[in-house]
Amino acid sequence: MDLVHNPIWKVTGEDGRRWVLKRLPEWPPGAGPVEEYRVLCYLQARGLPVAVPVVTDDGLIAYNADNLGTDPNEKRPTGPHAYALIPLLPHDPGLSESPELAYAIGRGIGRLDRVLAECPWRVTSFTDDPAPDVLGETYATLPAELRALVDPLRDRLWSALTDVPRQLIHGDCNVGNVLIHNGEVSGYLDLDHLPRGPRVRDLGVYLATRLRAQIVDGDPDAMVAVMGSYIAGYHSAYPLTKRERAAVVPLLLTVLVGDAGWCLHGWAPDPAGYERNLRAIEWVTPRYERLVAAAAFDEPPPRG
Repeated sequence: MDLVHNPIWKVTGEDGRRWVLKRLPEWPPGAGPVEEYRVLCYLQARGLPVAVPVVTDDGLIAYNADNLGTDPNEKRPTGPHAYALIPLLPHDPGLSESPELAYAIGRGIGRLDRVLAECPWRVTSFTDDPAPDVLGETYATLPAELRALVDPLRDRLWSALTDVPRQLIHGDCNVGNVLIHNGEVSGYLDLDHLPRGPRVRDLGVYLATRLRAQIVDGDPDAMVAVMGSYIAGYHSAYPLTKRERAAVVPLLLTVLVGDAGWCLHGWAPDPAGYERNLRAIEWVTPRYERLVAAAAFDEPPPRG
């Protein structure tokens, strides 16, 4: 299958069932595999569509794992060649936009965050604080061409991302990790980050990565036209404060800036990825006020 960071393979069994074989990273980006497994089992029990690894004949959740402990000081909890087998969830490819689909996707992400907020398990991961993480000290290391686009909005972004509610979140809720089938969310993938961060960040990451895909090869105007439906859908499942709703578009732009920096200074340089993010930032910044207006939606009148 298409390589992201670690190789994955589609596997078809003799009985026709389909699976995904995934090579696990030596150093998890956030939560370790045991903690992720606990959270996945909890989410599945709450009725959310997640892909829980199949336990091996040796009773492990990953094959050839050296150490599946959850000690936060353990830097290599799975060994150099660990693999997990997970069910292949249904997914319809493509990025078509409609108010109904946007609402369903937003509602699905809101439902995930609401259930994660109630998770009983302790998770050892990182803290996601997008304002200082992206717009703080490391901001000066970004290319001048990018900073020239973002500088006029930087203070507004920082202000909007301060003092918003935080909780356990997906942490990598990009367009590839939220599967869609028959107009509904059919799967949540790659919950190996699980940081504590702004609960609206998952929505911001999804919107940023979906809009970037539309800008690179699609119809970004069609997505902007239904931006409010994404946020209204999330709000229907997990009500947002006015401050959180005002943070969605700032988060969207901040995610693109952060991804551009990661493509330059992350584990493996990705010049093409940087160019995709730069192109998206070039599209978003002159249309920032338009996106803010598009993110507004009308709430239904109170009952009674």
